[in-house]
Amino acid sequence: MKIRKSTLSDESDVKALWGYCFEPPTDPFFQWYFKELAKPEEILVGENQGSIACDLHRRPYDLSIRGLRYPVDYIVGVATHPAARMRGYAKVLIRGEFHLALKEDKPFVILMPSAASFYLPMGFGFYAHQWERSAAPERLAALGRRAESCRTLTSSNDWKDLASIYREYTKKRNGWAYRDEKSWEKHIDAQLLEGYIAVTYDRKGPSGYLFYTLDDRKMIASEMAFKNEAGRKALYAFMAGHQGSVDTCVWYEPLDDHSFRYWQDGAEHTYIKNRTFPFMLGRVIDPVIAFDGLPCSKEIKGEIAFQLIDSFLPENSGIYVLRAEDGRIHALKEDVFYDLKCHIEDISGLRLGSVPDPVFSIDAGSLAELFMGAADLSELVEAERAKILLSDDEAAEKAVDLAVAMLPRERNWINEWF
Repeated sequence: MKIRKSTLSDESDVKALWGYCFEPPTDPFFQWYFKELAKPEEILVGENQGSIACDLHRRPYDLSIRGLRYPVDYIVGVATHPAARMRGYAKVLIRGEFHLALKEDKPFVILMPSAASFYLPMGFGFYAHQWERSAAPERLAALGRRAESCRTLTSSNDWKDLASIYREYTKKRNGWAYRDEKSWEKHIDAQLLEGYIAVTYDRKGPSGYLFYTLDDRKMIASEMAFKNEAGRKALYAFMAGHQGSVDTCVWYEPLDDHSFRYWQDGAEHTYIKNRTFPFMLGRVIDPVIAFDGLPCSKEIKGEIAFQLIDSFLPENSGIYVLRAEDGRIHALKEDVFYDLKCHIEDISGLRLGSVPDPVFSIDAGSLAELFMGAADLSELVEAERAKILLSDDEAAEKAVDLAVAMLPRERNWINEWF
């Protein structure tokens, strides 16, 4: 199968494949997506005997990862022609996407799975879950407090109000997507095709927003963000105001949010359902480029080696060394580390010592979780997602402590749906 970027001549085939697998061409989102968002050069196709057998869309994003801005591909719309299924074409295409992303200096990609079981064997790991919460609107009245004012948007002209809320909401979180004026306009326009956007205000200005739809007596809020607890309560009150119009409100909040501990009258046990919703997968394509340069505390000094087992990208398998120095993590693969060490020794005449022994082994999916801070090394070891290789328990404990200090757990959240 030949893998290549699509061209304008592929447009009808690409649209037909999307229409077969996702929304029909008559759907407003389909029409908007292919008019305003989809670009041929951002679509990767797998061609077999002159026909497109499969494709995927490479949505370009910048993510905030441990304080750095990373360019990534957000893989959406993975689709295989019905006559070409059960032949492994999609896996070949995704491997091709990994290689292409790396050529474009993107060491990490993300994907929202329709079936995680298909993607996990390819080295993806979940880096973002959310709470999915639901309640009858009248029940939310007890948790809400009416805003100073509220309105619904009818265009993208007021994107700055939403952007100010989003900046505050993501300030202490990790893994979120940067949004500029253009991306906000696209985000708002897509929502207004089939839904609504509510914005609440306090005396200082915008305090919260809600992207939602109304369907079959159900309000579904696909994104909510707020500047403070008063902003959250104002959004709860807005949803509560739909008593009589809807029977159920459904909304999503970050997994690090523990407000359910303070809900009145045992709400979580009686009238608010609160369950986890797996949201976003990530995949490290090149560990050296991904980890090299990550910030850490300047007080942390030391190095740790690990063994990566990557069955989907076997060229990545090997020993990697992470060294903390001057507030940064420096990463090298063992073969490069060894060559560099020999070169320095030849020039200086100094002996720099041996390559450190790996402390733990890890697979690609778990490495993605570690990189993104979905879990730290101690959690991965306890969950048997990483295996300690050192026989000395005391040395192993110190090494794990160093790894946790270098790569702590983060408060992950992202809410891009396409």
